[in-house]
Amino acid sequence: RSVISDDPGNKEALLKALQEGPYGRCVYHCDNDVVDNQIVQMEFEGGITASLTMHGHSHEEGRTLRIDGEKATLLGKFSLNRSFIEIHDHRTMHVEHIDYPSNLEKVGHGGGDFGIMRDFVQVIKGNKQPTTNARESIESHFMAFAAEESRHNRKVINLDDYREKAEEQHLKSD
Repeated sequence: RSVISDDPGNKEALLKALQEGPYGRCVYHCDNDVVDNQIVQMEFEGGITASLTMHGHSHEEGRTLRIDGEKATLLGKFSLNRSFIEIHDHRTMHVEHIDYPSNLEKVGHGGGDFGIMRDFVQVIKGNKQPTTNARESIESHFMAFAAEESRHNRKVINLDDYREKAEEQHLKSD
């Protein structure tokens, strides 16, 4: 509600904001082109591959993670109703199941947005070392922007070429 109106507790203000502002428009009849489903396939150095499947049409809000390795598979499910991690040992077929406290109710990417800001403030105050460096953060953004370009242009993006082009454009703009 606070995104829609400066007075989120006032029903009349919310109704007016929906009637007159961008949040009251029908998503199917406006200029909103936010992706609602996407599959991103990535190949990293050493032949490691990863895929991300995102869709906004599920009966349940949450995230599912699967990492397949040589010795085991790690499965994770993080939702409002239930969160857990499982480790499936390929050799013994043993499955270790760990229930995980659900934190999706903490809003903003399951509490992740809050966690990033909390850590940032602690780093600025000198109470904590950064979890990542600027280059690693930029690299993750390059990956996201390249995936978006791939989606729009329906083509494979070489991240090294994409990064080089983006850095050249940045230097020209300085």
